[in-house]
Amino acid sequence: MTGNAAHPLIDDFHLLSYDEVDSTNDEAKRLAEGGASHGAFLWAKRQTAGRGRMGRSWVSSEGNLFVSVLLKPDVMQERFSELSFVSALAVLETLQPIVGAQCTLRLKWPNDILLDDRKVGGILLESFQTTDGEMWAVVGLGINIEHHPEEVLFPATCLKEAGVQIVSAKIVLSRFIHHFIQQYDAWMENGFPPVRAAWRDHGWRLGQEIQVTSGNDKISGRFEDIDEQGRLRLVMPGGTRRIISAGDVA
Repeated sequence: MTGNAAHPLIDDFHLLSYDEVDSTNDEAKRLAEGGASHGAFLWAKRQTAGRGRMGRSWVSSEGNLFVSVLLKPDVMQERFSELSFVSALAVLETLQPIVGAQCTLRLKWPNDILLDDRKVGGILLESFQTTDGEMWAVVGLGINIEHHPEEVLFPATCLKEAGVQIVSAKIVLSRFIHHFIQQYDAWMENGFPPVRAAWRDHGWRLGQEIQVTSGNDKISGRFEDIDEQGRLRLVMPGGTRRIISAGDVA
């Protein structure tokens, strides 16, 4: 990738491609341990042990996009979680011109991308410390392009099923890299508030009644907002508010 004055961090980013890995997130962690630099995009055509949040298996059929970004942000570790929202906005900007105005894209808290209320992509953000004491983040992204799983907790779809015919993982990847770099640079410069505001414009079921599964609890209430740390703010039937850091929304 070549330098561009509009993106002061673009020279830090570079692409590594693989025919097959166990997991692009795990490969990114190994690279960080081995002395890799910030800004590696790891793209694999196939994953043999892809995973989503909470250790769930991520079906990794060839033809879909599997990519991870290895990052060492110059921010406090407490802010690493904001990268999930940064990445979601990049995916939204990547897919909107591809699917066109006839389809509706929404961002489902905390880390899913929906196409007409069906899951088309997901993000797995992990932070870790290498043996030299350095803190890293890795953002894993899967986008269903040609295939989607059938037996899943939340209904899924793919770009091909949505009517997008002439597109490939390579095309989507190229667009994602461009938009991710833009979003990452803006986040580093301006912080989380603009990211939060943009995410809220596309938040799925924001302002509506939802059910959140958090651990063994199922909690119902109105999705009022996401707070300054990206946590879900739920208004309970009695009017009290509850802050939820992790869970599944339905």
